[in-house]
Amino acid sequence: MQKNKNIFLALLAIVLLAAACVDEYKMGEFDANSSLMPGARTDGPVAPSAMMASFDDYCDKVELSWLPTVRTTAYDVYRNGELIAQDLTDTSYVDMDAQTTETEYTVYSKNANGNSETAVSAIGRMSATPLVPENFTASDGEFEVKVDLSWDAADFAKHYIVKRGDMVLSNNVSGTSFSDSEDAPQEDTEYSVIAVGVCGESDPATAIGKADSLLKYSVVLNENFEGLTMGELTSGQFADFKPRFKYEDAPNPNGKVWGKDDNSKYLYLDLVPEGKSIQLLFPAFELLVGKNYRITFDIKTSHNVSLHMGIDKNEDGFVTKGVDDYFMPTTVNAKNGNAAGLNLAGTGEWKSYSFDFPQTGTATGATDPDPSALGWTLGTIQAGQENPIFQIQCWNGKAAMNIAIDNVKIELIK
Repeated sequence: MQKNKNIFLALLAIVLLAAACVDEYKMGEFDANSSLMPGARTDGPVAPSAMMASFDDYCDKVELSWLPTVRTTAYDVYRNGELIAQDLTDTSYVDMDAQTTETEYTVYSKNANGNSETAVSAIGRMSATPLVPENFTASDGEFEVKVDLSWDAADFAKHYIVKRGDMVLSNNVSGTSFSDSEDAPQEDTEYSVIAVGVCGESDPATAIGKADSLLKYSVVLNENFEGLTMGELTSGQFADFKPRFKYEDAPNPNGKVWGKDDNSKYLYLDLVPEGKSIQLLFPAFELLVGKNYRITFDIKTSHNVSLHMGIDKNEDGFVTKGVDDYFMPTTVNAKNGNAAGLNLAGTGEWKSYSFDFPQTGTATGATDPDPSALGWTLGTIQAGQENPIFQIQCWNGKAAMNIAIDNVKIELIK
């Protein structure tokens, strides 16, 4: 029995071996048919993915570099579309014939099959001596404690040198502006700016500028009126200055903010009853002895108004008497002894007024007096006149009235 089993197993092995010999494939082996093998590539390489070109870094060349790509044997370099180097095996190139204008550099990869379908580009430029900065300006007394300088960017400049006279204020200004706020001069002073690049320095551009500490005595009321307060002043010197309005010994409840056609705002006092007056007072000034000033304002009313400028001698809060301490010639009301002030005509439309003060000359009761035609003489503020009151007074007679005022400014005459 055992003998027959062994014979069977031997015959089975012979049959399986024969079947394996006639089969084309064997377990654990791959098809060796050459028609199934991949062919060699026939396309070119891809272009470099990044490129760098120097810009104003050298006076005699432009340096180029790029990242390598696979299947690349060499690189070709173009300048503005013109071939300048080919079959480079390195990933860098130095253009010794570079231009001082912005230039486009392009690199193609290549191998035996040809160039890459696309290229990588970068803008480069060879530097040169910087040009003189243009439009150089220096502020001329526009600020109290500084002089602001500005200029246009100069080609080929890396930074700038700024001077006041022969003194260097900064030798490394990166932008196109500078503020001289360290002991800024109060008189006309020459400033200069020099452009600095890798190839040297430009000739200087010059301008005259100065600061003006007297600007703190120029007082401007802005147009952001809030109720009966006509806004903040531009100088901390007058931070406590607030105009006040008197109507029958009390603040006028009808003060409003209205808009002009140009979207600016003005103070509007509505419907002053007939037979009453209203005074718009601007107290708490501190003027400079020996100087003169100018007051300007816009007013709109159908009634005449009078401008009073002077010292409150009796300290009642108003300048209705004390003719000798008025800043402009004025007549006296024979009935009550009050100073008449300058008589200004109301037309119902906006009118602008401007008067320099203090002035001396023959007083007049005429409307809208012309100081030059009257031969008035401009003087200076005297000791004891440093703290005046400015008052615009409106007497409406027998009819109710409206009054609007805007753009009030008191400034030092330089």
